[in-house]
Amino acid sequence: MAGTLTVQNIEGPSSGSNANKIIIPSGQELHAPGHVVQYAYRSPLNNGFSTTSSTMVDLTDYYVDITPKSASNLLVFSMTLFHQPTATSGAYDRFRVVDSNNSDAVWNLTNFVGSAGYLNVGYENITILHTNTAGTTSTMRLQVQVRVTGGGTMNISWSGNETKTISVMEIAQ
Repeated sequence: MAGTLTVQNIEGPSSGSNANKIIIPSGQELHAPGHVVQYAYRSPLNNGFSTTSSTMVDLTDYYVDITPKSASNLLVFSMTLFHQPTATSGAYDRFRVVDSNNSDAVWNLTNFVGSAGYLNVGYENITILHTNTAGTTSTMRLQVQVRVTGGGTMNISWSGNETKTISVMEIAQ
């Protein structure tokens, strides 16, 4: 039976083990556009990474897995990275996010989702924040990749035994 129920307020019971809770039974889903459907994260330990590669390579352990509930929902990817961009004059690091469960399909909307360099001043924080449509309901591994353009070495080895959070939120559409 389908239909529309119009109410002004919904309240859970005021007492008992589920006091003040509105419970959605297992197997049912509440759909509210613009609301967070799920949140997934990882907090890898920074135990060192460096590269001189001029082609994209996986930033070791900087990924998060998610299985979208709807292909049309938005995924909001976020991470920060304390790193030393290449110190070579005029060189820089380029970042992207790929779905490594889907042949490294580029997930961000353009070629790159972030860059750092040119400053030649030591370590810096870079934030990678990107939103894109899920496009699938299969499990995705959103993996950060990096390449060095113009020579030098990019590394995250200075600040060992420190964790960073990589997260993704699914937003209902």
